[in-house]
Amino acid sequence: MTRGSVIRRDSRSAIVTAQALDWPGVLVEAGRNDVAAVDDLVGDQHYLSLNLDSAPLKLEVKEPHGFKPFVVPPHSLWVSPSANPITLRLNSTLRYLRVSIDPVHLSRLISPSLGALEPVRLRRTYAVQSPQMAHLMLTLQDEADSHNASGLATVEAVTTALGHLLVRHAGIEQPRPVRAHGGLSAFAKRRVLELIDAALDARLTIEMLAQEAGLSPTHFARAFKETMGRAPHQYLLALRLERARRLLETTRATLSDIAQRTGFADQAHFTRLFKRVFGTTPGALARRLR
Repeated sequence: MTRGSVIRRDSRSAIVTAQALDWPGVLVEAGRNDVAAVDDLVGDQHYLSLNLDSAPLKLEVKEPHGFKPFVVPPHSLWVSPSANPITLRLNSTLRYLRVSIDPVHLSRLISPSLGALEPVRLRRTYAVQSPQMAHLMLTLQDEADSHNASGLATVEAVTTALGHLLVRHAGIEQPRPVRAHGGLSAFAKRRVLELIDAALDARLTIEMLAQEAGLSPTHFARAFKETMGRAPHQYLLALRLERARRLLETTRATLSDIAQRTGFADQAHFTRLFKRVFGTTPGALARRLR
């Protein structure tokens, strides 16, 4: 979804190819640009656009003190972050390849662990010279044109690699929060994580985890969040959803069985939370994989 206005040139075939597959959090499209100008446009996705033309793309972007010219050479990229308003004028047309990535999906792919999921902050960047990123974007186009021949796992692996390179070229360094003392001891952390791993299908409570750590529930909840970066219930939910996704990819178990094996109250609750995090229902993912 976008907000703002778009002025298009007269074109009968703006989009040459478009990916019609239901890839969670990722969309690929290729074509010839027909946009002459945009005014205060805001997107809810991160956009990576690759100039496939032999000529450079020339554009003017509105800055605080007027319009500033930019040039995107052939086979280089232009990165436009989500939720970042832009007003621009394009002085030339081009053939392009665009990959849009949902910000939450990108954070999940490149975070070091489920307990360290943080928003990825990007800056608008022009003329990114990265043959690796271009190659990965073209690989996603091939997957789309072949109707996802190699499967969703390949798409996710390619998108993960693309995401790491995107952060390298257009990322804004996150401020490191000052960590207060008072987290779980190494012993308590190990005991609690071992219990969670062994009993993820059970109805684990704060009281049960706190008892394993030898702390009061209030003290434990505070110490767990300090150590893991998430409240216990958030950490459990993320871990259960990730395990459910792996079961969908590696087994032919029914959705109700997977919901039970990962500690969800029922299949409807499991489906609702799965779609909220992964952008697709577990049933839809299972059908694509099979």
